[in-house]
Amino acid sequence: MISLSINRLLVIADYTERVESFVKRVLELGIEVVGHGEAYRRLSEKGYPIQPLFSSGEPKADIKGNIPDCATDPYFYILFRMKTELQESTPLFDMIFADFPKLGRVGSPSTFSPVAEEETVPSCVTLLRNVAKDFRNIATIVDESDFDWVVSSLAECGDIPLQGRRQLSLKVFSEILKFDTQTYNAFSLLFADESRKHLSLEKALLLQYGANPHQEAYVATLSGEDHLLRHLHGVKKGNMTTRRIIDLYKGIRFARELKEPAGVYIRHGNPLWVAVAPGESDYAALIRILKDESVSGGVLVINHTVNRAIVELIRRLPVELVAYNREIESEASPLQDSVIQSVYAYDLWKPSEWEYTYLDGCFVVQERDTEVRQDRFRKLKEELFDPLVEKELITAFQVSKLTRSDSVVLLAGSQTAGIGAGQMLRLDAFEIALSQAKRRGFAIKDTVFATDGAILDAELFARVLNSGVRGMVFPSVTKTNQRIAALMAESKVPILLSNHRHFT
Repeated sequence: MISLSINRLLVIADYTERVESFVKRVLELGIEVVGHGEAYRRLSEKGYPIQPLFSSGEPKADIKGNIPDCATDPYFYILFRMKTELQESTPLFDMIFADFPKLGRVGSPSTFSPVAEEETVPSCVTLLRNVAKDFRNIATIVDESDFDWVVSSLAECGDIPLQGRRQLSLKVFSEILKFDTQTYNAFSLLFADESRKHLSLEKALLLQYGANPHQEAYVATLSGEDHLLRHLHGVKKGNMTTRRIIDLYKGIRFARELKEPAGVYIRHGNPLWVAVAPGESDYAALIRILKDESVSGGVLVINHTVNRAIVELIRRLPVELVAYNREIESEASPLQDSVIQSVYAYDLWKPSEWEYTYLDGCFVVQERDTEVRQDRFRKLKEELFDPLVEKELITAFQVSKLTRSDSVVLLAGSQTAGIGAGQMLRLDAFEIALSQAKRRGFAIKDTVFATDGAILDAELFARVLNSGVRGMVFPSVTKTNQRIAALMAESKVPILLSNHRHFT
């Protein structure tokens, strides 16, 4: 019968305080510790009774016979001893903690090399793959977060139960899978064969529930891609729902594309309010949003400094969630003590070049829609433009781009007056935006109009012009019907045409 007791631990890792704490507790339990690398060197210097992996500094001194030169690699050496069952100066181990190779070098064809930057990378993966298969005899740890429960188990029974060993083994294979996937994808880019890209998903965050309370849900991350969870601070397990995290992501995406100081209020995947504050030290536009009585239960994202005036306003609002840009100095700490359910800080990250939509067993993969750029617009009658109205039109178009299609945005100065989102007909979207603006007390003559797609309906075009808006922006089309062309020619308001449409 196989003995499952833990008597000897091998540590091959960089030094961290958590590694030191783990080794200290294991030693206190009477378990022998053997080490190699920075962790061994640092802990030995501190006086911990750790045995060296190689008694004379070189593995060749411990192995009889002819073996390849790469046996100087500790991972190869351990694997060699296990395979040959040598029992001399260095015994085998029944628990191993090893750093998994860092994968920062993988990803760019210009920087990736088929030869590993560290010679230990391939042999480390090979060793871990082999020992993880032998989980009944060897417990293999690759994640420092497992230290606490492993020590508790050792203190309780001197061993790690079989189910725990299985979980440790699965984590090793999960890391190997991510490593192999990223390496494969890097080679695919290197060899200009993107058709063979592999995707690897990992369950990362359990959500409180899905779109509705009766639906289970979690967030999965894509191997090799940067993602929201790495840059969102304050998230707790089970503290988030599907709607909240989607709204939060979209709010941050909105806010980061708006280069000026801005606040974005999101509900159910669409903006209810957006405000920019060009040069306004008191962020008056944002404060006007926050005072609006319709603000209730959504997600507020702020991409600029949170001052005390804004803090005091937010503390009195029935919003569920607030996020602010941590990279900009803010006075946001009082929010943590407010009645708001959750306050998060976020860092900016480089968005993925690709977007994935899952359709029951397959993915639709597309390039990410790029940011709105000023050089992608054409003025229809330049003499009608001034810098202010042009800026407002571009801002309105940005909001429309980030709103579910078909969308219409009415912007009044520094804030949205009305937003019509996710309609099958653009005329309906306009009527919704118009209704919102009137209900909120905005004069239509003070607003500019933006939509995410070309206007092909002459009735809509005439309706917008007749409403009294002070400017229009929309994507151009190759062929415009004669009535719309005539209306555009007769128009006395500035019209800005984009050479890109932005459906979402």
